Amino acid sequence: MAKAPSDEYLEILGAVFKEARERAGISQKKLAEVSGVGRTGIVNLEAAKRNISILIGQMLADGLNVPYASLITEVERRWKKRK
Repeated sequence: MAKAPSDEYLEILGAVFKEARERAGISQKKLAEVSGVGRTGIVNLEAAKRNISILIGQMLADGLNVPYASLITEVERRWKKRK
């Protein structure tokens, strides 16, 4: 059975944020501390179990010291490439 498009999108979104966090060399706990986003939310985002608002995405990007637009651009690139 094929995945729902929303599930595919959440997998891409979670992967992009997880890769950015790993590149930054910080743990989920540290990202929670510096971004103000709960660790459980970060865990669920990276596991593709949670969608996020624009505000939460911006807070995470700020915590990672990367432009939010660059993260979303990468999500969009992967989304289009999957077809």
